[in-house]
This record gives sequence, C-alpha cells and structure tokens, in this order.
Amino acid sequence: MAGRIELSRFHRLWAAAAAGNLGDGVYRVAILLLAARLTSDPVAFSALTALGFVPWLLLGLPAGVLVDRYDRRRLALLVGIVRTAVLAALLAAVATDTMSLWLLYGVVVVLGAGETVYDTSVLSMVPAVVERDRLEAANGRLQGADMLVQSFVAPPIASAVFAVTASGAFGVNVACYAVAAALMLALPGTYRAAQADGTAPMGRAIGEALRFVRGHPVHRAMLSVVIGLGFANAMATALVALWTRETLDVPEAAFGAFLLTASVGGLVGSQTAARVAGRTGRGRAMVLAATVTGLGMLLAAATRNMYVAAFAWALTGWAILVWNVVYGSLRQRLTPDALLGRTIGVYRVVAWGVMPLGALAGGLLADAGDLRTPILVAALLTLAAGGYAASALTNARIDAAVAEADVASARP
Repeated sequence: MAGRIELSRFHRLWAAAAAGNLGDGVYRVAILLLAARLTSDPVAFSALTALGFVPWLLLGLPAGVLVDRYDRRRLALLVGIVRTAVLAALLAAVATDTMSLWLLYGVVVVLGAGETVYDTSVLSMVPAVVERDRLEAANGRLQGADMLVQSFVAPPIASAVFAVTASGAFGVNVACYAVAAALMLALPGTYRAAQADGTAPMGRAIGEALRFVRGHPVHRAMLSVVIGLGFANAMATALVALWTRETLDVPEAAFGAFLLTASVGGLVGSQTAARVAGRTGRGRAMVLAATVTGLGMLLAAATRNMYVAAFAWALTGWAILVWNVVYGSLRQRLTPDALLGRTIGVYRVVAWGVMPLGALAGGLLADAGDLRTPILVAALLTLAAGGYAASALTNARIDAAVAEADVASARP
C-alpha cells in the first residue's frame, strides 16, 4: 500500500511539472515572437535573454533558503498562482494592444524570480515521493518530460497559435500554468524540510549551505565538474547558428531540425540514465557522460559534414542528459533534507554564472580563430573535466558517501 501511495504522489508531481514545463516552453517561444513585434533593436532584444539570467544569479540562493524553511508544495503552489495571474495580465495587455517592451521586461523578471522558487521546490520534493534507490529513474522521467514538451511539443504549438493570434498563444500558456497549479494543489502530504530552521538570518542560512558543499568531498568534486561542463557547453553552443550556416552549410529551413538532434539524444539519455548508472555505477556513469560529451564535441569540430555533425550533436545531447540525471539524483541523495533547497541553489547559481562567461569566451575564440575553434576548445575542457571526474568521483568514493548519507537520513 505504501509503495502505491508513493508512486501516486510522484505521478501527480510529475504531471504538475510536465504541465508547468509545457507552459514554460510555450511562453519562451511566444515571448520571443512578441518581442520581435515590439522591437527590431538587437540590443533591446538581447536584453530579454540577458534578463533571464538575472533572477537565478541574484535569487537562486535566497530561493533555496525559502524552500528549506517552508512547505515546498505550498511554495510551488503560490508561485503557480502568481505566474498564472502574471501571464493573464500579459494576455490582457496583448489582447487590448497595450503591450510595451518595458512591460515585457517586467514579466520576464517576475516569472524568472518565480522560477527560482518553483524549480527548486519541485526538485526538493522528489526525494519525499520516491524511494532513495529510485531517484535516478524518477529524475529521468522528470527530465524526459521536460525535454519532450519544451523541445518537441511546445514550439510548434506556440508558433502555430501565435501566427493566428498572439493572445491565443498566451492563453495556452495561462491554461498550462493553471493546470500545473491545480495538480500541485491536489498533491497530498506535507513537504516541509525535516528540522527546518526558520529563525536563522538569510546570510547565515546561505553560508551554512556553502560550507556544506565546500566541505563535502563528493559535492565539491561534482560542483567543480559542473563548472567545467557548463562553461564548455556555453562556449560550444554560443555560435551554433553561425557554425551550422557558415561551416556546415545547413539550410535555414533545416536549422530547427539540426537542433532537434540534440533534443532527441537528450530524450533518450533521460530515459537510459538510470540503466547506465545501474550497470556501471554512478561514478563511472558520470565519467562516461563527460567523456562522450567531449568526444561528441571533438567530432563536431572536426567535420564539415552536416549529417556527421548532427550525429555528434545527438551524442552530446544523450551524454549531457545522462550526466544531469545521475548527478542531480546523487545531489539529492547526499544532501540532508534541511539543506536540499539551498544546495540546489548553490549549484544553479554557479551553473548559470559561468554560462555567460563561456558564451563570451566562445565568441572571442571564434574571432581569433574560426567558428570551429570554440567547439574544439570546449571539447578539450570537457574531456579534462571528465578526467578529473575519473579520479575524484570514483564508484567507491560515491558509494561510501551514499552509505553515510543513508545512515544519517535514517536517524530520528
């Protein structure tokens, strides 16, 4: 009976996350199409993308504190209600032709701020609804649904509806967020962190998480690899549109299909990650993922054939999702419940922080060499990160850390 209850709770959480991800996917496409109607200024347009990084950089850690202090389901529900209302207001502005670029900027910032709390809450709830040894499978399903709806389902829906009526696209968005909020409301149980401390000052609470990650050998090693992989991936993908057009001669009409190869690989990776980790061990699975990512980038940098490059891109997509599922599940398992939200926040802030730097480095390398140079350098950095992982994230070290964390979590 208990197993069925846990499975039912996970399915409801999965459904809420999937509905929210569909809304996110529709929103991201529709917001860009709307911005293109409001301005042709490249600086003003790029500011929209830049603003998407700001909430995570500024609020990622404070959001983690909130998630560790309060009931995580209620926080996610509150954010769900707020973002539904914000999108409804945006819908009204579009429908009444009172939309402005500054209003659009405000919506992006508000929704981005909500995302820091919502995403951290959902990830922190997963260990409460599945058994600890099923975290990889659960996270694989969550990330698989995210990849499916955001890469395959949402873009054509958003584009088709927006072409008919812009307000209709945001209407779909509002409906998705409303359904996600309703599903979160229907999720039974209490999800406040065990031994949650609601009295410590924000700075002290954040410092506790930073000290925990810095002092934990496996967390410290994983975060180091995340820095390298995030920087390298941003470097490799920053100029993908120019690389495919000028180096691979990919027609404009086929550019979307080329990008989908990475999504297809990622979808497969999300569903096979648990199996890979089960057969090789978590440490070797992460090393394998980093190594395959680097080799895929090397192949992409070495070829001028669009089909070979598409295969390489699919290979990196598979490996990146295997890494994300395995390391994300291990992060949940190794972290005390009372610190989980803040620990996720540490990882997110670091990952989002290095991405703009990696993208800038990619542009500088392409300017100094050619459009394949940043991909080649990214491949070498990724392989170096995989080499470090091979020594710092061994199966034996990870298994010992998992056993210690499991014992600690079982204590009253």
